[in-house]
Amino acid sequence: MDSVGSNLTPIPDACCVLRLARPPKDFAENGNISAIQLNEEFTLSSDDKMSYPPHLSVWVDSLTTPEQAYKFLAENSPRKLVLRLKVNEICKIQGNFGESTYPNLLNVIWVHLFDEIDGKRIRDCRAGADGHSGIIGLDEKSVPEGLSKNQQKILRKDLRSKLAELASKDCFQIPDL
Repeated sequence: MDSVGSNLTPIPDACCVLRLARPPKDFAENGNISAIQLNEEFTLSSDDKMSYPPHLSVWVDSLTTPEQAYKFLAENSPRKLVLRLKVNEICKIQGNFGESTYPNLLNVIWVHLFDEIDGKRIRDCRAGADGHSGIIGLDEKSVPEGLSKNQQKILRKDLRSKLAELASKDCFQIPDL
């Protein structure tokens, strides 16, 4: 089992992370998935954008089971498809726009969860909380300078597509929750 790193520090490259996603309608029948069906699962939500730093929530699989991660979601969440990604592969993704290639845009960091109790911030101690982490580099402020808003948008879409391609290779549904 991996040990938990300090808040906002990089996850070791050898780790794998889980992202909970909405399964496509035909997943139960086919059991496989195409990357294009997953693109939106790597878009930052409003909450993701407002968090510090802006990140896409994922879970280190050696510290959090899919069932534990699911309990952190809203009740009856449709996010029952588990996408497994290798941290080193996420960090190797290069964004492309036109003729230009942009390496080192994505990283995976520890993002500790906290509760507010009697006005004090207390580290979340629920089962699986230690594995919470985030993919950073997908927000509007993380793109390289010198690109127009439209070019930045296209670059972020390229990054999400590449994450979806990685995720489509290793996914499964959480059994009967």
